[in-house]
Amino acid sequence: MKMTRLINYTIAVLGLSLATNCFINVRVATSLVLNKAGTGRNNHPVFAKIGLSSRSTVWFDGSNISPVDRRTGATKLNAGFIVPITKAATSVSPGLRNAILLGAAAVAIAKRQRIFYPGTSPDPNYSEPLPPGSFGCPFIGSGNVFQGTKTSGPGEFFRRTSLKLGKPRLFKYLFFGQPMVSVTGMKNIKQVMGTEFKNIQTRSLSSFSDLFGKESLIMTPKSDEHSFQRRLVGASMTPEAIDKAIPSLQKTVTEQIDALLEMPTVVMEDVCTNFTLDVAWRQILGLNLDESEIPAFRQAVNEWIMGLFDLRLMFLPITRFTKAGRAKARLVTLIEKRIDELNRTGPDGSTLSAMIFAKDDSDGSRLSRQQVIDNSLLLILAGSETTASTLTAGMLLLGLNPNVFQKLKEEQKVLATMDAGVLTWSQLDKECPYLDVVIKEIMRIKPLAGGGAGRTVLETLVVDGMQIPKGYFVGFNIQLTHANDPAISLPDGSHMDVVKGFKPERWLNPSTRPSEFLPFGYGPRYCLGANLALAEMKVFLALLARRVDFDLVNMSKDHVTWQKLSIIPKPEDGAVIAPRPSSFSNADELTSVLVA
Repeated sequence: MKMTRLINYTIAVLGLSLATNCFINVRVATSLVLNKAGTGRNNHPVFAKIGLSSRSTVWFDGSNISPVDRRTGATKLNAGFIVPITKAATSVSPGLRNAILLGAAAVAIAKRQRIFYPGTSPDPNYSEPLPPGSFGCPFIGSGNVFQGTKTSGPGEFFRRTSLKLGKPRLFKYLFFGQPMVSVTGMKNIKQVMGTEFKNIQTRSLSSFSDLFGKESLIMTPKSDEHSFQRRLVGASMTPEAIDKAIPSLQKTVTEQIDALLEMPTVVMEDVCTNFTLDVAWRQILGLNLDESEIPAFRQAVNEWIMGLFDLRLMFLPITRFTKAGRAKARLVTLIEKRIDELNRTGPDGSTLSAMIFAKDDSDGSRLSRQQVIDNSLLLILAGSETTASTLTAGMLLLGLNPNVFQKLKEEQKVLATMDAGVLTWSQLDKECPYLDVVIKEIMRIKPLAGGGAGRTVLETLVVDGMQIPKGYFVGFNIQLTHANDPAISLPDGSHMDVVKGFKPERWLNPSTRPSEFLPFGYGPRYCLGANLALAEMKVFLALLARRVDFDLVNMSKDHVTWQKLSIIPKPEDGAVIAPRPSSFSNADELTSVLVA
């Protein structure tokens, strides 16, 4: 790395020296020609001709040294300014001139951070150093922040950088000209994210705000407005509201299991995505789509979410002209129609309905129409893509570790004899301890990849003995926080391996329980839909364990590959399985109860 930097700076110095010499030499030549120009009879000027290129000839008036273009009048060279400079240049020896140039280049190198990396300098009012790390390419930074690999999945840039720097809790980097700091460790994350609205503030590119909603909980920059929205949107996410949603979730899962049991092989990524998207239109929006409308809804959501990875939106205000922008417009049309229906007919038990009719206890105010729309989109994003990806990764982990899936089946077999096939939130939350730790272990090993949602630093922070200057972006890294957990971390990294490290039992013993775990974020913007996401995953895995046995088709303990680009890591093949009806002795009877 040091050698690469030295080479880059050497090239920069030589380029600057060459360019400056060429600049001076051209002006010296110009001066020599101009010196030959004089005046003719009656003091009329004599014009000297300089050929600057094969297609351009400029004539200079030798009497007043003002430019005259005899061909077009378009070329403007201020020879009156050039001559003094060129005379000074010719009076200096080439050796001295080169020494001056090299000195200027040395100053440029000494000030390289301000010149090549504007806005990255430390705050002079603080003695603490910047976090370790490299800013990469001048003016641009690291263009591979979204880098992923088949062996490890997305988030490779952060894993590789952390390892290269010795696994620091903070490190800096540059992303398209914006200095950023990645923060890991529960203590540090709590310190930083606990200052939301005071020292840090959410800021998003306008194009991304247009795509995902400017007036949602995640986007609003004001503390009082955020608290107001959280109270009213949160009214639709209480344990009571989730309990009422369980029958709808169970119906949706049952339909998916019925369908997959009819196929010899199935891509579980498709099944999990369809499940969560069906939850979106049924429970979140309260729509009543027929079979012909469901594929169009699923496609619209998928195309909209893919806008997260459209780099054009970082630079161009073209949201509405992109595929993602058009998909969002279709979703908004559906939401607006449903809002109008609910205003006419009254509440219906959906999440959207709860947001529309929720009133603030302090003054009776309600969410605006735009706030309802934007928060509906937010819940679709949080409740579909991330939940589906976690379930997809979970299917791979359970397939690679059949002993874990067998324990899960045994727990559900006992419960199935007591609940008559009817699930409740209270049961899933309190009576399924192994199901709970299986989901926790899935989220520990394969959490959100990358740097999370960035915040702008409003006032310089000091974290873990290092400063994060005002104007920087800061984000917390869940993946590295889990990987570097001091309570369970192993030198060879096997605690994060999908085979060696997948041990749900670790959560049942205080002495082996992870100490750093935040799959849903931290602080005022902690995921409001966490209860809904957990309910979706628990209902899905509980019913799957009761009704299905399966084998992985493509992946094995010796061969696991990942998709390079995703929000949460997913297996490259989407977790293809060969399903079959459960081997429970009472499977037929249980199936009839559940389907009924």
